[in-house]
Amino acid sequence: MPCRRLIRIALTTLCLLAHDIRDAHSGEPKKQVAPAPPPTPEQARKTVERALTFLDKDAVKWRQEKKCATCHHGTMTVWAMSEAKSQGYPIAAETLADVTKWTKERLKDIDKPRDSRPGWEMVSTPAVYLAVMAQAVPKQDAVSADELKQIAGHLLRHQEKDGSWAWSLAPAKNRPPPVFESDEVVTLLAYMALKPHVSADLKEKSTVRTSRNDAAAWLAKSKPGSGTQAIALRLLRDVREGKPAKDLESGINQLLMRQGKDGGWGQDNDLKSDAFATGQALYFLNLAGVKADRAEIQRGVAFLVATQKDEGSWPMTSRAHPEATPMTNPVPITYFGSAWATLGLMRSIPR
Repeated sequence: MPCRRLIRIALTTLCLLAHDIRDAHSGEPKKQVAPAPPPTPEQARKTVERALTFLDKDAVKWRQEKKCATCHHGTMTVWAMSEAKSQGYPIAAETLADVTKWTKERLKDIDKPRDSRPGWEMVSTPAVYLAVMAQAVPKQDAVSADELKQIAGHLLRHQEKDGSWAWSLAPAKNRPPPVFESDEVVTLLAYMALKPHVSADLKEKSTVRTSRNDAAAWLAKSKPGSGTQAIALRLLRDVREGKPAKDLESGINQLLMRQGKDGGWGQDNDLKSDAFATGQALYFLNLAGVKADRAEIQRGVAFLVATQKDEGSWPMTSRAHPEATPMTNPVPITYFGSAWATLGLMRSIPR
């Protein structure tokens, strides 16, 4: 073989190796799975119906065994069922009313002053989620206007001095992601939850406006999180602030660029696609005005339809913050992931 040809082959090999090394360290998602074929509208709707059945049955099981409502079997059930009702899926009124009443047991102490004892001073996760849900779901009636005012008061009392909100002051190992991903996530949620309570009169002094200004300042100076959830919530914040469509394009593109080759989204760049991140991406992209017939959205739908388990849930894996041990009980994250997948699908398929 001529020497020149050997050199050419060697250089080509080195270039390919360099490309592989660059990809391995670029932070791009490690997703090599081929995308699923596009489902029919009927297949997608059947996926939603199976998911709603799973969420209902699993919430009943949790309620019987654990007795207490939680932010997964409780709050997310109310959110998913309220969304389903608004989208025209057959949700029994008595079922939604019953699970809502059970869930709102977590709000019974919402008017109390902030508890100063370590471990007791955290903001209420169900309160934050329900307030954001009330803005996201058209004509929801699970949470009343008076209850939303109570939640707003709770948020004002639980804001930190620096303008943020904290899931908990407990060590990170006791705040597993993706739900308790960061204080940025809960601050974004609380900031949005307070928006309806701001006076339209810009000259009027308002503790709510001051609170949101402090939160905005904290968010502006804090390093943005790299997770899909944080990116999606920053996009939703911009939507809620009324930014014009052209100003939303950057956030929309940032979220769309994180889509993997398999059609799904991972919770972070180095994580596999899953139901939690994919459902959130689809749901918040819809709230940002991205049309359901867009190719990226339909690939996300295909991923969720293809990965749903027979009983209606989606496979999920527990995570932990660095140097912490993941939870061994997969039930909470499976429910969270399945609820978000259901929400994302309902916003992304024709009804």
